[in-house]
Amino acid sequence: MVKIHQTEDLLAFVKALSKNPRTSVRELHRQYSHYKRRRSTSDLLHNAREDRIILGPKMWCNSGCDLEIFENVDDPLFLLDVLKKRKEITYVTALIGNPPVICFKDGGNMLKYAEAIIPTFPAKKTVKDISLEKKGLLKEDEYPHNWNDTDWSVFYNMRDPSVSFVAAGQKLDISWHTVKDHYEKVLQDCKVWISFFPEGYRSYQQSYVFFKTEYEVGLREELGKLDRSTFIYKFEDKILLHLFLDELLDNRVFYDLKRKGKVHDLHVTVPLGWYSAYW
Repeated sequence: MVKIHQTEDLLAFVKALSKNPRTSVRELHRQYSHYKRRRSTSDLLHNAREDRIILGPKMWCNSGCDLEIFENVDDPLFLLDVLKKRKEITYVTALIGNPPVICFKDGGNMLKYAEAIIPTFPAKKTVKDISLEKKGLLKEDEYPHNWNDTDWSVFYNMRDPSVSFVAAGQKLDISWHTVKDHYEKVLQDCKVWISFFPEGYRSYQQSYVFFKTEYEVGLREELGKLDRSTFIYKFEDKILLHLFLDELLDNRVFYDLKRKGKVHDLHVTVPLGWYSAYW
C-alpha cells in the first residue's frame, strides 16, 4: 500500500518528468522527495514503475498518427490478434460495444490532438462529478515541419528519453553533443507522454467513450481534477477518452451530459483485450 506522502512525491515526480523527461533521480530526490536517503527515493520510483503507478515518460509528436475504427466485427479478439502482427500497429484494443475495435497505427495524420492528462492528488473531483461549463475547442497538435533528417532520427531513437545521448549517438554514428542538440530541439515540438495511476494501472475499470462536444477545453480541465490520468484524443470532430474508473457505472455521467445537450453522438465501450507496441 502506497502511503499518502509517497503518492504526493510520485505525482511531483510525474509533473517534473512531464516538463523534463530526463530529470535525474538525484534531482527528483533533491527537489521533491520526503526521504533523506536517495536510495529510498530511487526504490520508490522503481516500485511505482513496477506496479504501473507511473507509465512513461515517452516523447510524442503529431507525426503520422492514424486512427482506424472497425465496425461490424463478429470477433473483435480475433481481429486484435491479426492486427497486432502488423508492424505499423502501435496500439489496438478489442471492445464490447460499438465500435468493436480501435486501432492506432503509423500512417496518415488523422489525430488532431492527443494527451495523457496529468491528474491532481488528492482529487478535486471524481469521474461522476464531471461537469461541462467552459466552451472551446482544443488547439490542434501541429506537425513539426521544421525538423531535418537528423531531428527525425534522434526523435525515433529517443522516444524513450532514458536512452543515453552516447548510446543514441553510437547508433546514429554522430557525436553525443549532436544528439543532445537535436534532442533539445525536437523536445520543444513534442508532448511528454507520462501517466499516473495512484492505485496502479491494473486496479481500475477501463472504458472508451466517444462523443462530440463544444466543451472540449472544459472537458480537459475537468479531467485534470481527477486523481488518475485520462488519455484524450481528438479525430475529425470527435473526442475519444480512455478512462480509468472505480466502477463502470461512473460512465453514467456522460449519459447525463448527453441529456443536457452538452455531448452528442455518444458511444461507450469496454475493452476485452489490447496490444501496445510501447508498454
